[in-house]
Amino acid sequence: MARTTKAQREAEAFRARIIELLADPDWLYYERIQGWLEKLARRDPRFGYSPAERAAVARIIAARTPFDGWDGYSVPELITSASRYIADFSYEDELFVKELQARNCTMLRLDDMRQVVGICRLSGVDITRFKPDIDSIFREDT
Repeated sequence: MARTTKAQREAEAFRARIIELLADPDWLYYERIQGWLEKLARRDPRFGYSPAERAAVARIIAARTPFDGWDGYSVPELITSASRYIADFSYEDELFVKELQARNCTMLRLDDMRQVVGICRLSGVDITRFKPDIDSIFREDT
């Protein structure tokens, strides 16, 4: 029986992480990314993954990191604050906030949190800019 090399074990662990990402039901508008991850998951891990593919998956992991609040405000508090002045903003922002309200969100992904915090800041909420330490997220998951 052939021995499994360190590179093969790492490739299999990486593939398992991709499968774990695909198991997350909250993909919303990420069909292209989901399709690419499915393609990577189908690949035989014996052939390994390139550094560029690993870096791209790390960015996806970081972008999908959930946040339960920012600067002392919970996600529901941020959504409520954003909704108070939503008529002053774009139609897209209004739809976005209404969708979050309808889903009763308690956690938001990186981009969604950035958008909510931005709306809150423009609404006059005293909150710091949304700048999480993404580099630490990359280091944890790569």
